[in-house]
Amino acid sequence: MTVTVERVVLATDGSAPAATAAAHALFLARVLDAPFHVVSATGVQPTHATETSGPETAGLSASAAVEAEEAVGAVTRRALLAGVRLTSEVVGGPAATAVERVVGDGDLLVLGRHGRSGPGRFLVGSVAERVLDASPVPTLVVPSASPQPTYRRIALFADDAPSSGSAATLARRIVAATRGVLEPLAVVDERAVSTASPDTRRSLETEARARVNAVAAAAARDAVESGGSVRTGVPAAELLAHVERTGADAVVLGVGGDDRVRLAEHRTAGTVVGRVVRHVGVPALVVPSAGDDEAIDLPERR
Repeated sequence: MTVTVERVVLATDGSAPAATAAAHALFLARVLDAPFHVVSATGVQPTHATETSGPETAGLSASAAVEAEEAVGAVTRRALLAGVRLTSEVVGGPAATAVERVVGDGDLLVLGRHGRSGPGRFLVGSVAERVLDASPVPTLVVPSASPQPTYRRIALFADDAPSSGSAATLARRIVAATRGVLEPLAVVDERAVSTASPDTRRSLETEARARVNAVAAAAARDAVESGGSVRTGVPAAELLAHVERTGADAVVLGVGGDDRVRLAEHRTAGTVVGRVVRHVGVPALVVPSAGDDEAIDLPERR
């Protein structure tokens, strides 16, 4: 089935890094003309009154609920001022579990990076890693030091993963909405060519160039300006350098197939997605495969 971005979902814990992520979520909701949903977690499992529950447990639950409500309220006020359609909820339980329960088909999830720790926090690294391990929806991870969102120049990792078509389509639509520039990068992995024959090396370089050309051709059909580069090196390092070199203010890359297996096994360490999400200084949008190689489609703007 075709994946559609029908909601932008922000997971917030009320901290300063969460406010940065909220700015990016609200911006994307506006440019994609999508409803906005904000969720916060209490970090405490819902409990029912029992003989064993005491005042400390009740006090903790009440305090966590108030804090989560305040986090949602802060974003709600910003959304109303921005004129963005909004729904919200507070969910009991740990943050990662809350995300898994709330997001569904058609959502674009936004998470902050580097926040406070604790079971109700969305921004601590382990929560983002757990969500990325299994997220079925496009997920934007926003570093705490990210500048104000513009999404006028987007770097795209043009690899051969099943999700690359979905990632390219979503990147292209965002750039079209902001009238920006798409900067695709294809990388010939130096570890694959170090002992390869000249013919094999040329073949890999040709395939990489074809991927960049395919992105550029699709961009041209949508009247989107596109650059394009092919490099030989370590993919994650080359992609991080590409973001710096092009001055991109966001990076989009797909995850799926073997990459998703490695992500689950290594908690994002050592994969292209994991290294980029951990180290890039701009928001990273991780896009899973649509499941049938069909492109992500966004609602028509009204």
